[in-house]
Amino acid sequence: MEVLRRLLEIVDEGETAVLATVVAVSGSAPRRAGARLVLSASGVRAGTVGGGQVEAAALEAARQMLAGNETTRVFELPIHCGGRVTLMLERIAPPVRVLVVGTGHVGAAVALAAAHAGYSVTTVSPSGGEALEATAGIEAARASGPEFLDRCERPSATHVIVATGNADTDAAWAAAALAGTFLSVGVIGSRSKAAAVTRAAAGAGVPEPRLRLLRCPVGLDIGAVTPEEIAVSIVAELVRFDRVGEVPEGWRRA
Repeated sequence: MEVLRRLLEIVDEGETAVLATVVAVSGSAPRRAGARLVLSASGVRAGTVGGGQVEAAALEAARQMLAGNETTRVFELPIHCGGRVTLMLERIAPPVRVLVVGTGHVGAAVALAAAHAGYSVTTVSPSGGEALEATAGIEAARASGPEFLDRCERPSATHVIVATGNADTDAAWAAAALAGTFLSVGVIGSRSKAAAVTRAAAGAGVPEPRLRLLRCPVGLDIGAVTPEEIAVSIVAELVRFDRVGEVPEGWRRA
């Protein structure tokens, strides 16, 4: 139980970890089924699956999973003392957050769709969006400027979707998000708005790799027209991004 408690602490702190569990043993082996080891992305380690070659194999597999997108792995390992150990590894990450800037028709629809998809959602607008907070358990924040982004927790696990309805305001929020360490930045709008946001961010000194995180217009190209349809296209793009790590250019809204 101590290993599982440490795992929960690591994830609650916003860090990804891999849990390795001995799920089966045959013959002579250093640990019984149920032994656990956890390794975090920063190298924090707790528990053991037996030491020696079993431990080394588990740690190497855990490091590979932390470096990639693989979520589970099961493998059997013959050991020197004549037995065999089956290990199951699970990559466990903190819940990804979605921060929706703007609570107009599209922003509200995006917040609701993201919450239904299992994301932890926060909306931010000058009015606060309390109605969304009351109906869907969405956290609502009140702010009028992108300085709010400086106070956000776990930006590296947060997608930002900008939908204020004002081109200049959208550009300011998006440029500020790109200047931070947010997981991705999407803006409701057109290719011309994307160019304006990119110019504003580049002028503020945002490096080229961060500029490439901008998705504008955000969402998959499913022919969406209504706010609810646009919200589906945006959340579908977020799911693709989180599960696979990239969104093909040809899939995106034109």
